[in-house]
Amino acid sequence: MGLDSVEILMKVEDTFGIKIPDQEAQQILTVRDFHSTVWRHVSGRHNSICRSQRLFYILRRSFAEKFEYPRRNRRQQYLQFSADTDLDLPDLVLERSWQTLLTGVGFASIAGGLLTSLTLIFFFNYSNWMLLLPVAGIVATSLFSELLNQKRTEISNGTMRDFTQQILALNYKKLAKSEGINRQEMELVVNYIIADKAGLDLEEVTPGKKIGDDLGID
Repeated sequence: MGLDSVEILMKVEDTFGIKIPDQEAQQILTVRDFHSTVWRHVSGRHNSICRSQRLFYILRRSFAEKFEYPRRNRRQQYLQFSADTDLDLPDLVLERSWQTLLTGVGFASIAGGLLTSLTLIFFFNYSNWMLLLPVAGIVATSLFSELLNQKRTEISNGTMRDFTQQILALNYKKLAKSEGINRQEMELVVNYIIADKAGLDLEEVTPGKKIGDDLGID
């Protein structure tokens, strides 16, 4: 198994509180194989409780009541909601205008620093230390990104259903520990872990896909 596959396996094992032997892990070729293996190892903790539906209604009601307005307090309300419900929530993201600004600053700082350093080195015989300029650009961009934290008020997921599924995946370890494991939700969480660790869209992770050949995970 490659590094990415091992990382995914370790995250799945931690989330469901199981240990999949190496020999068995080597036999996991498709997403469906992964589902079947995890389900087999959580035998005795099966449950038909549908937490995703329950979470959906809780989130929809709570967010409709207090999250949307006033917009200037949205980040504080979001963090307070996380604390009140003891749920890990996805990180908020920047509005499009702020994200565009951050991207522009990053490009100007890093690409500009690289171009400047190469120009100084090759045309003006400056020391190779000038190559630290794009590194400084990376640091400056990171610092600017940190300064914009209070501007991160947007939820990245497009729908409440997507948002609910992400919260379910982030919190499944403690939810499953107290309430057991639902097959459909288990598959969703495994898919989410694969997509998150491999940088894929969740829709790309389907049961018939081969983890290596189709999803490109080594």
